[in-house]
Amino acid sequence: MKPNWQAFATLLLSALAFSGTTDAVEGGLVHTNAIRTIDLRSLPAVTEQIGVVVQNVRDSKAIKTFTVYIPHTKADRLAKVTVHERKSGAELQVSKMENEPLKYSWLPQPVEYRATLLQPLQPSEKISLNIDCVYLNTIEPRPKVVEQTGDQTWLWKDDARLLWAYPIHKEKTVVRTNGEIKSYSQIKESSKDGKSVTFGPFIGGEDLNAPVEVRFRDNREQLEAMTHRREYFVSHWSNDLNILEHYALRNRAPALDAFDKVKQTMSRFMKARDNFVKTLLVKVPADAREMYVVDEIGNVSTSSVTSRQRLNGDAFKVMQLKPRYPLAGQWNYTWWHGYSVPLSNYLRVNRNHHALRVPFIGSIVGSASQNEEIPLTAINTYNTAVSKYELRITLPEGATNVDVRVPFDVDSIRQMPQSYYFDSSGRTVVVVEHANVAPSAVDAHVLVTYDYSMLSLWQKPLVIAFVVFALFALTSLGSRMQLGLAAKPVLTAKKTQ
Repeated sequence: MKPNWQAFATLLLSALAFSGTTDAVEGGLVHTNAIRTIDLRSLPAVTEQIGVVVQNVRDSKAIKTFTVYIPHTKADRLAKVTVHERKSGAELQVSKMENEPLKYSWLPQPVEYRATLLQPLQPSEKISLNIDCVYLNTIEPRPKVVEQTGDQTWLWKDDARLLWAYPIHKEKTVVRTNGEIKSYSQIKESSKDGKSVTFGPFIGGEDLNAPVEVRFRDNREQLEAMTHRREYFVSHWSNDLNILEHYALRNRAPALDAFDKVKQTMSRFMKARDNFVKTLLVKVPADAREMYVVDEIGNVSTSSVTSRQRLNGDAFKVMQLKPRYPLAGQWNYTWWHGYSVPLSNYLRVNRNHHALRVPFIGSIVGSASQNEEIPLTAINTYNTAVSKYELRITLPEGATNVDVRVPFDVDSIRQMPQSYYFDSSGRTVVVVEHANVAPSAVDAHVLVTYDYSMLSLWQKPLVIAFVVFALFALTSLGSRMQLGLAAKPVLTAKKTQ
């Protein structure tokens, strides 16, 4: 049997991380018990919930922080990490730390997050914490190629034991799926119960770490927005907020062994299940108007917009896009769509101070249903993971003192100048970039504040009027100037009587 170097490296790294100096991690804590629950029922997002009991084993010194390690193999797919006190439910402040070089630098280093406790943990005291991590696109189809009507089988794999910054006495992992479990790792401490698999419990340092996997069936739609760009254009003159969204979408289902158009058409009439995404549902505001779709390759054959709908107190419209060729597994699709909404519904003005509050990201849902009419409740289904996201907000010309607030940490926020038609000084464009957008971000809003005076409002009309007047004056002056050589007068003789 071949040695598992990944498991060995993980185990060695865990030991070195704890045996290192307490300057890197605040020592003195011990995990008395930990239960990790892997939720695979909301794919393509994988939720990892960890309940842990922590005890301060120091003699006299209180501890104020708690460290969470994210393995390097999953760090680039991490969308969100939060820590709560189990008893009060209060959320702790979590900060990403800069990794300090380990003594053995050839080992891959985990990403460290540090949570600040609400009250210092006194010696011998215990506290129960809940750690919630959300990962995107961490499972893969197995097999990778299936028939058009074949089942989708997915593979989840990870280490049986967690990577901790402190010693642990007891831990176990529970994996929950939405469909039938086809197979799982048959290690010593493993058991299956319906649609869940349990690995552990593992006792202290007696049980070594090992990679484990669960293979399960799930025929629901899974999409990945490889890139998604949402743009806002603010116009005070027309009281208009124009929204433009660019998508590069991929169906994460297994690839087809062969595409049969006849079989695909027959399955549509027979209402049989297949692995095609046939309809894309885009949720837009109820006051949206002037909607349009642009598809470079012409794959959108049908598009429609519902009337104003209301669900759970939320008013909205639904834009439905039906590609001529539905999206099979691993197929890509790119397009952009746009619409306008009244600016006054999103902007608050106090003299020269303006506050713009807009949604951080839009939602899109893929449906494999053979029915012509999709149930309204499907719009709140989450099945599209955004891997790379960019938000742009173009403010009117003359906006100053721009400030941007996002309710969670993002990769970058910057401002850049941009010039459009008839601009004299250019506009400020706010650019927010973020990778692996968590599902909860759909409900988040961005607040942009800026100063915008009445003179700035009239800046463009005055500039245009001045340019038109200058052109008229130059044209008038040019028409009165004699630029050629003067003609020589012709002398004629007078008649005499």
